[in-house]
Amino acid sequence: MTTFDYGPIEFYAIGFDGDRPGPGVLKALHDLVASGTVNVLDLVFVRRSEDGELTTMELSDTIDDPNVPKLDLAGLAGEEDIADLAANVPPGASAAILTVELLWAKAFSAALFDAGGFVVARQGVPAPLVNAYLAEHAG
Repeated sequence: MTTFDYGPIEFYAIGFDGDRPGPGVLKALHDLVASGTVNVLDLVFVRRSEDGELTTMELSDTIDDPNVPKLDLAGLAGEEDIADLAANVPPGASAAILTVELLWAKAFSAALFDAGGFVVARQGVPAPLVNAYLAEHAG
């Protein structure tokens, strides 16, 4: 059976009003890592000034917080990735550019590979939309 060093990864741009996420966000991320659900490979923080200028910093280099995870592959999100992911951050807002390994899918990915299987498509629906839909159609 194939063993992968890493499972599938996903990039997220998670936006925030103002210049930084609240402490609850880092705690939730820490909990996901501690539970073995994800592995944080890279974490970058971007901020767009009111005049549109984007500044970037490695979050783990700037925040002394035990909830900030150790990064396995800091720098994995390159400048082009960060620019693409941050393109929709509005002036006066910020975003965490998060690169996570989906640990829950690691063994499944190896089994798919061994069986000659592959992902043909993937589509995600954000939780607020799922919950709004279900609330509207409950009954």
